[in-house]
Amino acid sequence: MVNNMEKKFVKVRSVKDIAIFFLLIITGCFLASISEFVGVNIIGFALIISGFIFAFVLRDVYKDVETGEKYLRKELLFKPEMKCAILSVIGSAPETITLSEEGKGQVIRLEIYYGKSSGKAYLQLFEYVPHQYEPCSEMYEYDIDKVKELIK
Repeated sequence: MVNNMEKKFVKVRSVKDIAIFFLLIITGCFLASISEFVGVNIIGFALIISGFIFAFVLRDVYKDVETGEKYLRKELLFKPEMKCAILSVIGSAPETITLSEEGKGQVIRLEIYYGKSSGKAYLQLFEYVPHQYEPCSEMYEYDIDKVKELIK
């Protein structure tokens, strides 16, 4: 299934991210407040600071701006020679993309956004031109079952 509309994904915090930084802050507060030993207090304050830093840094899921659904992201990197082969199948049979060539180059990037709760996956191919990746295909929408081999 082809999706011609422009999809936009932004990085957001997951429940796991929030749990991690809250746990660090709470553990740090606990250690800093109950201990009479200076070393444990220092560790407590270090955990508090780490928790606040992680609160601003940790973001590992992507949200579809239009629908609000959350997706995970996977990147597959290929040699430049794979561009034509991937472009020929990305619009109709993405499950036939040869993964044996994945990781052998960094010029062609296949981005996959997939959501297990929504059952959807979005694929788009990018090519590295000096200093940035530029899209060289449109965004395609598929059922997650059709691309399950790509997101393992």
